[in-house]
Amino acid sequence: MKAILTDLALLSTLLLVGITLRKKVKLFQNLYIPASLLAGFVGLILGPQILGKVSPVCFPVTETMGSWAGQLVNIVLGLSFLGKTSSSKSFGKTALCAVTEGGLVHQTQVCLGLGITMLLMPLYDNLPFCFGLTPVFGFHGGHGTANAAGEALAQAGWADGPAVANTMATAGILSGIIFGMIIINIGVRRGYAKMVDKPSNVPQELKEGIVPKEKRVSLGNAVTYNDALDPLALQLCFVGIIYGAATLLSQGLVKLHPILSNVPLFACAMICGAILNFIMNKLGLQDYLDRPTLDRISGVALDFLVASAITTLSLKVFALYTVPLIVTILAVMLGNIVCNFYFGYKMFDDDWFERTVTAYGLESGVLATGLMLLRVVDPKFETTGHESGAASAALCYPWSLPYVLFAPALAFIVAPIVMFGFSAALWIVFFVIARVFFWHKDRKFTDIIFGNSDRPRAHHVEEA
Repeated sequence: MKAILTDLALLSTLLLVGITLRKKVKLFQNLYIPASLLAGFVGLILGPQILGKVSPVCFPVTETMGSWAGQLVNIVLGLSFLGKTSSSKSFGKTALCAVTEGGLVHQTQVCLGLGITMLLMPLYDNLPFCFGLTPVFGFHGGHGTANAAGEALAQAGWADGPAVANTMATAGILSGIIFGMIIINIGVRRGYAKMVDKPSNVPQELKEGIVPKEKRVSLGNAVTYNDALDPLALQLCFVGIIYGAATLLSQGLVKLHPILSNVPLFACAMICGAILNFIMNKLGLQDYLDRPTLDRISGVALDFLVASAITTLSLKVFALYTVPLIVTILAVMLGNIVCNFYFGYKMFDDDWFERTVTAYGLESGVLATGLMLLRVVDPKFETTGHESGAASAALCYPWSLPYVLFAPALAFIVAPIVMFGFSAALWIVFFVIARVFFWHKDRKFTDIIFGNSDRPRAHHVEEA
């Protein structure tokens, strides 16, 4: 218990340093770098791996801190379905088009990662085929999914999986923000944005990350009275139940058959969260759940996860895979940009630029990045960009989850060409759906690349 509280104190210090840097440093404000990311880099730089090499005094990184990310991801993913209800509105044309576009980009990341790895494997004896899965875990999934899948890779036999996957996630979110802002500036000036004639002047407080006192809102809704049980404690009870049930399920699966030991704990947590949500719905107890509070709990876990994962990132692993990492990251960065904006322009009807900007941010790590980019071109969220991004994030599980749950183990069993072939076939399925139902044959991609046509331009209704 003392070790946990010590780690909590150290990570809390780093997060406070991170939010201070975000508030004070203009560069970090303009790039919208999350405080948790800054916290992790501060811990890494001031820790024993860098500062400790040249100084007898450095930031203490405990042996237990490295295990935080692997445990916190069970909370982040375990809460994915708890307190959520389905809505028929989620399955409209806008949503289905966004989901198809997201599927194409997801499979592009998979195929790029696997394909490049297959080409590099003969040149690097230490490069495992499962390396090719880490780009989609990091870029599409973000740090939460990257750490979960990385732990699954480690459990399956590749100890460097978590470090490589988290490196991919960090590259994804940084590229999404930096290149996203560059693309927005170019697109808005060419008239592609619908709501603004110039990049929106984002409020200074949003850049700094601190909400002014007069604009602060409640974190959630109290389900219980304090004298009965603290409202936050009730929601934490559900978190604890999911974690406990997931642990029992994991142990039970191992007893059923040893091969089921490959099922990661986070997968059991997601299953248990979905089952608990179903049971509470059937028993009429859904009102005991407060989704906004659960979102905050998940957000806290994710921030501490990112800070701990980057602080304990192994630089030896980066040195071991330097060339494969650089080549793969650059290829996926380029593929992410080209595929999102090509398919977005060819598939999306109204608000193609806003929806594509959101999709690009989403496919670079998390929905929050996509919404941050959307806010620059659609300050009041008046276009369908928000709906499109949210639908893509919520409905991508049928094809993204199997890669997270099963691909880490299958990468050691299935022949590389088989896994690549299956992934490419799934890409073709999404492409056929896109061409049949959502394709705009009259739109030429060169129009938006060179800005030499009026066709993609929109009529602006507001200047920010």
